[in-house]
Amino acid sequence: MNWPVLRDLKSMLGFSISILLGVIAIVLAANSSNYWVLFIVVALSLMFISVNRADKIYKQNL
Repeated sequence: MNWPVLRDLKSMLGFSISILLGVIAIVLAANSSNYWVLFIVVALSLMFISVNRADKIYKQNL
């Protein structure tokens, strides 16, 4: 990653929320709740969107 990607609020917020949702999913799975699947799907979708945004910003600054 480069500095413009790290300064982009939307991509970093997406990465942070995705990691947080993954941690919540692990806690829910440990407590035998079936909602962990939903949290994993949302976290992976958000990670995909954030990676695409970061890739676009990175290619823009080449």
